[in-house]
Amino acid sequence: MDAGVMPEGGSRIRRVMVVVLAALFLAQLGNSLYDLIFSNYLRDVQHLDAEQRGFLELPRELPGILSLVAVGALFFLNEVKLTSVACLLAALGCVGLMHTDASSGLWVLSGWVMTVSLGQHILIGTIDSIVMHTARPENRSMRLGQMRALGTAAMLCASGFVWLKWQFNDSFRVDYWVLTAVFLAAMAALWMIKAPEFPRRKSWRESFVFRREYKVYYCLEMLHGVRKQLYLTFGFWLMVSTLGQSPERIGMILLIAGVIGLGTQPLIGWCIKRYGERRVTIFDSIALSFLCLAYAFAPELLPRGWAVGVVGACFVLDNLLFAMGMARTTYVARMCGDRREDITPSIYTGIAVNHVASIAYGVLGGLIWMYTGGPQAVFLIGGLATVGAGLVARKMR
Repeated sequence: MDAGVMPEGGSRIRRVMVVVLAALFLAQLGNSLYDLIFSNYLRDVQHLDAEQRGFLELPRELPGILSLVAVGALFFLNEVKLTSVACLLAALGCVGLMHTDASSGLWVLSGWVMTVSLGQHILIGTIDSIVMHTARPENRSMRLGQMRALGTAAMLCASGFVWLKWQFNDSFRVDYWVLTAVFLAAMAALWMIKAPEFPRRKSWRESFVFRREYKVYYCLEMLHGVRKQLYLTFGFWLMVSTLGQSPERIGMILLIAGVIGLGTQPLIGWCIKRYGERRVTIFDSIALSFLCLAYAFAPELLPRGWAVGVVGACFVLDNLLFAMGMARTTYVARMCGDRREDITPSIYTGIAVNHVASIAYGVLGGLIWMYTGGPQAVFLIGGLATVGAGLVARKMR
């Protein structure tokens, strides 16, 4: 992070930030490992169909809205301590999933998924907020790109672990034990350090910010909520359910994406600084529109081997394009201007708006997939949302 915005005692603060970054790496390692095994866990342990999988997006994505409430209730904690609480919630949820099987019922499963997800969604906002508060305004996109690269390195390690581990051991229980240990280690490190000062919130009311001048940001987040489902839910489900890919195969694909992402994510941060949030967001929209077409038609039109290759390539590109979402974060931080206390609440408001759309499309997409018997309509409708994001991005200042 940039020492220029830190309080006195710069060398001590730098040491503290090294510990923060190490703990954030562990937290993102846990997130990546959880996401990698989640779809296979639902198929092989919980035996869910497409409709149930779509329904599960309600408890999985609802914490995106609840995280705004949780951050408001914990207004007395700074961003680093909030991240520690997030890791604790994720660890508790992993312990619950470890002891949940198909006989436990969908409601029990939903409760533990919701617990992990609340931790994950608090973590999403605090990581971006820590970067926005500790980097110089002119360097925010570059520092965010470096943080995304750190997250990609964590995903790379998680992908390598899944790929190697599943060649010798196919127990989800082992995966959840590792997840619990990783999240608890991150929690302990973050809770014990004395973090730099952040703008303080005096009451829970200051954690809720909804301003008219941020409306373009809210619209982009809403459309991104639909786009996100195409990758995190339906992309994974396409690989697992339609194309029958194993955890180690998906781990290998994401391993490739991670290696490429280590270089491209800092580059995307530089592009945001060089070309601006508007151009980067429009480019993201155009690229995603083509990916949606490939997702929709490759399994139907191509031989199985070719379809796996094309969808795998789309998976890699989709993963890389996710980093362009940094443009939305730097945009709202720039809109906040001198109101630095607005940055964290605004990010969480965006997350809440994002997840309203995400929940709706998760459930709707699952029903569409179930009743149309394939992924085409799901990805084509989602592609319209990516086009809409490009049109809205033209209004970014």
